[in-house]
Amino acid sequence: MLDSLPILLSYFLKVTAMNKLNKLPLYLFLASISFPVMALAETNSSHNYNFLLLGLAGLIASSMISKFLQYWQLPTVLGELLIGSLISVLAHYHYQFALDLMHSPIVEFLAILGSILLLFEVGLESQLNDLMAVGWHGSLVALLGMIIPFILGAWIVGDYVFASNNLSLNLFLGATLAATSTGISVRVFKELGIIKNPACQIVLAASIIDDILGLIILTIVVGIVRHGGIESSSLIHLLFNIGLFLLISLLLAWRFIPWLINQFLKISSDDAMHSAILMLICLFWSWLAEQIGLASIIGAFIAGLILQPNFFALNQPSWYQQLISPMNKVNDPSLVHQLDHNLALYQEQRLLKLLSPFNHILVPIFFIYAGMQVDLTVILNLHMLLVGLSLSIVAIIGKLCCGIFLPKTVNRWLVGVGMVPRGEIGLIFALTGRELGVFNAEIFAAILIMVMLTSIFTPLALQYLAKKLLPSKELA
Repeated sequence: MLDSLPILLSYFLKVTAMNKLNKLPLYLFLASISFPVMALAETNSSHNYNFLLLGLAGLIASSMISKFLQYWQLPTVLGELLIGSLISVLAHYHYQFALDLMHSPIVEFLAILGSILLLFEVGLESQLNDLMAVGWHGSLVALLGMIIPFILGAWIVGDYVFASNNLSLNLFLGATLAATSTGISVRVFKELGIIKNPACQIVLAASIIDDILGLIILTIVVGIVRHGGIESSSLIHLLFNIGLFLLISLLLAWRFIPWLINQFLKISSDDAMHSAILMLICLFWSWLAEQIGLASIIGAFIAGLILQPNFFALNQPSWYQQLISPMNKVNDPSLVHQLDHNLALYQEQRLLKLLSPFNHILVPIFFIYAGMQVDLTVILNLHMLLVGLSLSIVAIIGKLCCGIFLPKTVNRWLVGVGMVPRGEIGLIFALTGRELGVFNAEIFAAILIMVMLTSIFTPLALQYLAKKLLPSKELA
């Protein structure tokens, strides 16, 4: 069988070349051989690093196959989530290869690294001034996006969906519905080329505040469940750490980081040094955020946000050096401002270009891994689907309302939908509730359905809104 693969691949490549407008045969071919080849590895799979080579190749091939959805103008992230769910189903039926992938700490680490790099790239593309400009709106969206779903979860869902009078259960339901994971929304914003739209910037600002509020709520709820009351010392310690982290970030960005970058660039200013600097700052800030109790992705976003293009002042392109040379001294202030602006854009695009090869591989692995956390076989019965659907409707409505007080100049629907997905943050809340014995198997399965449906709903709805409600010139 394997001996015939080169012949079959050659044939399908010829068919594709003859019909350039339709690459469907090649995609179908890749889809048809990916999982059989992985199944073929079933007998050879062993608990060592060898299987990871084929496993990671399969994940990368799967992310490539997800591009197939672009034929229907759907976001590729949707395909990556569904592929992850398919691997989860295979693992449920004890396919050893799928089980090895799901329980591999290396795959988990690469997925976490993918989420970190995604938010770091978004931070690089965002401007601190732009986020500060929508800071009030972002704070309002984050607060409403927490309060409304929390109330709906703690009272409506707890009392009417699960008929619960248990205070701990109701509080945990509210906290889980209040959580937000904007990684999926950010990915779609980037694919559509609207990441700098004011509505998208509000979602980014709100996501930072939302994660901080989520940690505070989780700390309070866990304290109530474990000790019957709020642990004031833990809450004060968390708030202190958050303020200290933001203060250190701003102070280092003002003084130390530009100096450190220039010292490295004096050694070498080639692409390898720039890539190493980017990864150093990204990973250090992610580690620092984890150390004080924040999510690593928040540290990565803050790192990208404070990393300004002018920090790389030693690496000036030849066209800029020629224009500002003594022989071509520019005296017009407006022209100088324009040159500096063009230089900043050049530096920003160069940094993003250096980072993109890592993201093209690792970010899809993150979304496939997120899909692996949803075992469809556990939730495929009518009762659980109805309960999960009810929970999902409440979860979606709760976040859609968070943009109601925004000005009319901002696309409120885009903001609301962007805050809908629960993703890995919702899973973390749910897992915490299960570990504490608050959630039984039925409630946990219903939350899994909610996480899956909100993750599928968001890219589809954002795609529709971007085409129907935004000017066509804003789309990439």
